[in-house]
Amino acid sequence: MRKIALAMVAVLGLTACVKPSTNAGLCLAQRDDMAALRVGLRAHPETPDAVGEPATDLVIGYAGACG
Repeated sequence: MRKIALAMVAVLGLTACVKPSTNAGLCLAQRDDMAALRVGLRAHPETPDAVGEPATDLVIGYAGACG
């Protein structure tokens, strides 16, 4: 049973990486916030890693999904 569960997680995770779903409305709604976050991160390189790293991941993910 455990192997089946692990296989399901692997397949679902891989599927999410291969074909991300985008929602144009969601991308549009977050466009200004992501732009402000990007500017803020560039303007404040002293931002602690605990905040800067996840925020950078969000900006990169948004650019990849909503490009």
